[in-house]
Amino acid sequence: MRDVFLDLIGMSKGRRKRGKEANKRQKLPAIATPSPKRTENTALPSGVAKLQPDRTVLTTKEIFIAAPVESCFGLLAGQLEQPPNWDPMIVTTQPVSTTRGCIGATSQVSLRLGGRILQSLAVVFRYQPKRSISWVLTEKPKVREDWSLERKPHGTIVRVTLAHEANGGGIRRLLHKVMHLRNVEQDLDTVLTQLKAIAERGKGEL
Repeated sequence: MRDVFLDLIGMSKGRRKRGKEANKRQKLPAIATPSPKRTENTALPSGVAKLQPDRTVLTTKEIFIAAPVESCFGLLAGQLEQPPNWDPMIVTTQPVSTTRGCIGATSQVSLRLGGRILQSLAVVFRYQPKRSISWVLTEKPKVREDWSLERKPHGTIVRVTLAHEANGGGIRRLLHKVMHLRNVEQDLDTVLTQLKAIAERGKGEL
């Protein structure tokens, strides 16, 4: 009789122990499988600072091009490979990384901006085929170009936003905006007009 009683106690303890373990397992947080990173949310590469909002001047332009989005993106994707004949703002460019045609591609460039020639590394930090591509200069004053493409029934709308930092104090930055903004706008108009002409002629060379 005593042996039976001890067996019952042991069985009861075993049930309580298994019950506690089950409760512990139920309280563990669920492990979520992380989703792949989207290219539009990719952080700037290490060592590349973001533009300072209080010093940044933005200029946005767009144009309709009677050519497929694939042709337009192909021209934009080669912008930092060699000086494009449709972009007079890029004076020289020389790839310095083995990475090409994707995020992280880096080139040494000379960029004409508002009458000045800026020399710096340019790093691609957004690359979405047939949708968008962006690059940024690593040296100050910071310059960044964001391109986006929108497919239309008879062509493509191409938009470009050029952001650049204005040096100096408040008054100097204001003068910079007044004096250089018009030049930058004219330069972007020229860039888009020449991009349109080449894309619509069906020329793929840069």
